[in-house]
Amino acid sequence: MARHRVKRSASGLRRVEVTVPAGDAALIRTAAAAFRRGGEEADRLREALAPALSTARTGMELVAFLRASPLVGEDLVFERDRSVGREADLEGLEIPE
Repeated sequence: MARHRVKRSASGLRRVEVTVPAGDAALIRTAAAAFRRGGEEADRLREALAPALSTARTGMELVAFLRASPLVGEDLVFERDRSVGREADLEGLEIPE
């Protein structure tokens, strides 16, 4: 068994044991088999699972990004554009119902 684990580890695979509800066991086995096989099926499964299982974003990521800006500490003044915009000719425009 030890040789088998070393061989698997060398191929990039890792043994993982999980405890799940009985009704989910087949699903987890199927997902594990897809990951072992690799390929497009594994990629699609990863893409579907990653967003659902990732940690919730708190908004602090944006704060950290802005604090890392080279403009931190600069005295910036922002003003809203108060112009009335432009004329738009909507004559003859068909609006779907």
